[in-house]
Amino acid sequence: MHFFKRVFCFIGNYLPPKLNSFFYKIAGVRFNFKKVWIGNKCYLDKNYPENIIIKDNVCISSQVTIFTHFDPSRIKENYPIKKYKKEVVIEEDVFVGPRSVIMPGVIIRKNTFIRAGSVITKSTNPNTIVCGNPQTEEGYLSGKLVKKINSINKKYFF
Repeated sequence: MHFFKRVFCFIGNYLPPKLNSFFYKIAGVRFNFKKVWIGNKCYLDKNYPENIIIKDNVCISSQVTIFTHFDPSRIKENYPIKKYKKEVVIEEDVFVGPRSVIMPGVIIRKNTFIRAGSVITKSTNPNTIVCGNPQTEEGYLSGKLVKKINSINKKYFF
């Protein structure tokens, strides 16, 4: 069964939006099909897709990479870093910009806006704008601005 999940996730990584979501769902990625947008050419970790949890009203742009594990044993035996797998949780009303990378064990909190090309290595605070490599908080989103952004996103994506 694990082999088939990997295959479905692998196929999803190369399909256009909405069709890719269908394959990610079959592979075990946990999300509401009608409330999440996953863009073109994303790479969701095919080894442990069940460790990716995406809540409602999330927009993941094109070419976003989400990792849920690290396994150096395939490269070199007796590597000093141990292999691990951790969940990635993306909470409600999040936007992930194009070509961003999300590392294992990260929780992206509610109403976070991740700018293009960011590398997310640690959990974010809610209502923030995050950017860069290494990631930094660029700003805070007020309640009024959050409502405006979310209403626009819901109109176009959900």
